[in-house]
Amino acid sequence: MKRLTQLPTQLALGILAGTSVLLSGVSAQAAESITLIVGPLNRSIQTAELEELAENQTASGDLATVLKVAKQSPEAASKLLSREIPFDLVQADRLLTSPIGDSLLAQIGKVMAPRSSNLVGDKAMRAAILLSLADDGKLSVLEVLRRYPTNARLNVGELKGLQSTLKDLPSLLQGGFGG
Repeated sequence: MKRLTQLPTQLALGILAGTSVLLSGVSAQAAESITLIVGPLNRSIQTAELEELAENQTASGDLATVLKVAKQSPEAASKLLSREIPFDLVQADRLLTSPIGDSLLAQIGKVMAPRSSNLVGDKAMRAAILLSLADDGKLSVLEVLRRYPTNARLNVGELKGLQSTLKDLPSLLQGGFGG
């Protein structure tokens, strides 16, 4: 049970870490850009800039500005984007379709959602997570965001509430998630 509890926690914290650093990636039928909302600042960042950040730990233009306003270094952002977490696809599917997973995805979906919709992005995030795990059983923030099915918006101001929820995730999983 301890391992089962740790993996979903790592998955959730990995997603939070990546979104808190404000980053995304690219693949077919995926987001080409992400609009970052930091207080009154709204900037669309191209996924190529995010790939550059992940690979070379460098940011320029609007991405550098957003990282500065968010008080994140390019090095820390790169590390969070690239960190891989092994996770079983079947366990992830079970978690994400459980009541705890539904609640978690709904909260994440309020923070990061499709740019062209007022709906929450829970279904898009679930799909991105499962697609990320499907090919190699590993999850990274950059890969999840590459698999996000559409251009997105990320509300940085909403991350604090999500962060406190994720801190309680291990106890929630012990009390209510079964595999």
